[in-house]
This record gives sequence, C-alpha cells and structure tokens, in this order.
Amino acid sequence: MGKRECEFEFDVLKAVGNGHVDDDLRRHVASCGSCAELLEVATAVVDDRRALIQNARVPGSGLVYWRANLRAQQEARRVAVRTATLIQAALVAAAIVIAVAVKGVSLPAINFSPILTVPIFAFTAWLILAPVAVYFAVTED
Repeated sequence: MGKRECEFEFDVLKAVGNGHVDDDLRRHVASCGSCAELLEVATAVVDDRRALIQNARVPGSGLVYWRANLRAQQEARRVAVRTATLIQAALVAAAIVIAVAVKGVSLPAINFSPILTVPIFAFTAWLILAPVAVYFAVTED
C-alpha cells in the first residue's frame, strides 16, 4: 500500500504559494514529516520560480511586433505560393487536355475549327504563364 497522505498537504501547498505559512501550520509541519518534506520541496520550487521570473529577459514590444509581422508575411507568402502552384498545375492539365483535343489525338467528338486553333493556343499559354507572373509579382526578395 502507498504512503499515507496528510490532510494538511493542500494547506501547506496553498500557504507556500501565497508566500505565508501561519504559526498553526508551522507547528503541524514540525510534527509531520510528510508536510515538512512537502514544505521544503515546495519552497525550493517557488524560490526557483521567483528567481527565474526576476532573471527572465523579456524582449521589447517593437521586436515582438516585428517578429509577429514577419511571421504573418511569411505565412501569407507560403499560402500564396501554394495556391498559385495548385492553380498552375490545374491549368497545365487543362491546357494539355485542350491541346490534345485541338490536335485531334483524343476526344474526337470535339471538333475545333482552324480559326479557333490560334486563340485556343494563346489562351492556353496565358493560362500557363499567368500564375507564374502572379508568383513573381507577389514574392519579395
């Protein structure tokens, strides 16, 4: 069976956290080994915490703002590049389907007249090159 806990352990922790152990609790701690050990350990932990808080170096608000702004810009850039890549892949696939259809290699039910061939190829080239142009427009080096 495990170690029997004292009913005053919570009071000891609460008192250490508040920074004040009253006389009644001190008398109990003097007679209870479990609470005495708990008081010693909890006091050491609270003292370490206070020392760490006092020695902590907090960056200035300007630096925090700059880092958050930089992180937001980088995330927006990643989203834009990811979106542009997906759109470009879809447009390349569409351009391949259109090119195959125009050449008559596949999809014989679609008949394009020779007059529409040049505009379709121009449109296909535009579909492929537009995302590349958007990518270079939104990226900063």
